[in-house]
Amino acid sequence: MKYLTLIILTVLPILEVSAESPVQLIIGNSGEPATLDPHKYNLRLEETLLNDLFLGLTTFNAEGEIVPGAAKSWTVSEDGLTWTFTLRDDLKWSDGNALDADDFVFSLRRLQDPKTSASLSYFLYMIKNAEAVNKGEQTTDSLGVHAKGPHTLIIELEKPYPYLLERLLYPTGFPVPKHVIETFGDDWVKPEYWVSNGAFVLSDWSPQEHVQLAANEYFYDQVSIKSARYLPVASEQSGFNRFRTGELHAIASFPAGEIKRLEKNSPEELRMSDLLSMIYLVFNTQEGPTKDVRIRQALSLALDQDIITQKVLRNGSKSALSFVPNLVSNYSAANLPHHQLSKSERPDRAIELLKSAGYDDGNPLRLKLHHAAGAENKKVNLAIMGMWNQIGVITSLQQSDLKTHFGTLRQNDFQVGWAGWIGENNAEHYLELLDSNIGDVNYGRYTNSLFDQAINRARSESTIADRNAQLAIAEKLAVADYPLVPLYTIKTRRLVSPKLKGWSENLRDVHQIRYLSWE
Repeated sequence: MKYLTLIILTVLPILEVSAESPVQLIIGNSGEPATLDPHKYNLRLEETLLNDLFLGLTTFNAEGEIVPGAAKSWTVSEDGLTWTFTLRDDLKWSDGNALDADDFVFSLRRLQDPKTSASLSYFLYMIKNAEAVNKGEQTTDSLGVHAKGPHTLIIELEKPYPYLLERLLYPTGFPVPKHVIETFGDDWVKPEYWVSNGAFVLSDWSPQEHVQLAANEYFYDQVSIKSARYLPVASEQSGFNRFRTGELHAIASFPAGEIKRLEKNSPEELRMSDLLSMIYLVFNTQEGPTKDVRIRQALSLALDQDIITQKVLRNGSKSALSFVPNLVSNYSAANLPHHQLSKSERPDRAIELLKSAGYDDGNPLRLKLHHAAGAENKKVNLAIMGMWNQIGVITSLQQSDLKTHFGTLRQNDFQVGWAGWIGENNAEHYLELLDSNIGDVNYGRYTNSLFDQAINRARSESTIADRNAQLAIAEKLAVADYPLVPLYTIKTRRLVSPKLKGWSENLRDVHQIRYLSWE
């Protein structure tokens, strides 16, 4: 293994950018990663780092489009069940060892191995026997992945899955170094043992301070920027201040109140784009008052998404009444059943539902609403608390850091929880969160056998049109039960140094450093 020399500075000065003296790229990330193991990640901020450190079979280009990655080409059988990937001839790990199809076999088996405890293992349940392997019902060698020589990987599917190329973009499909993991176990993610196959390697990780990346000399493509540092940003205001002083070259977000001033004074720094996403509230459908569908419907009726987006956020986010974002291509999402009621009718209907469930002024419904820390999140959830107060519901807010919050949701230890999903350009990626068999990312433990049957029928369809027809049926069944209530889709707002070239806005908000360069 080749070790890289580091120079660690407490505060990094901004250097003059020139072709002769490239500056280190310093990016504000939205928080501290809990892990950099691709098979154990959960958070978008971890995915951002992993996209720089690893390369899957498919990857993104600078515009966020799907392009070949470690695989240079692929074919699909007529029945849609067998995918054959031809790997690049020049793939290597960052320690110089060759990377071949067997590494992908090992990695995909490790993802489904119950010992790995990968909470997102279901992302690749479409692979033959994946779910059975993950549940310990079959051994890992029964997984439908095989190497046919060093450069050919065969993936057999349980059922047709036309979105496979998109699903392989996620870290769950990334290769991990068998030779390092077998030597160092869980410690393989430490910088001193680190080996990956992406454009960059992990050279230092100081928790709550920085994650340092260095260019991978064995990566098959040239990169312009050789050194990068991600800093966890405690708040949008902190990130904004550090960007303005020049400590950061790019930040993931900034206070919405700054948008108009930036549009006027610094339009060359302002980058805003719609994002394939959904911010929503999820109800515990198994315990407490929200087990009652009348309560869930009443709480949903009381919310005014337009007030949240236009009066509270005022950041370009778009109101949503459907769980599947309207940005998803070739799909007509189903709105919540009450969308046909006028806004003036909805509160009265909500109060009627609460009364039918046994709650009134003398016996008000009391709820705890969990949300992740952050000034914007707090404003949104305070507004929600006020809307519920107008129908007689007494709400208290429970705030925690991002990691703790989503841990609470996965444990189903809540009544109502704020949640978000940055998704794919297909409806299934959102609706499967309500599948009763999907695991702990079905935060509210929603279960409806008819919904499960419909989504399983969709999974048997090989064409996107037929699949979407079944997904639409499943969605209509789910929204009638109000297991969650959509709030809005995100409008990303970043600040990027105008000296940084190659940054392209896209619906996925992915910006790999390999595509960036200095002016």
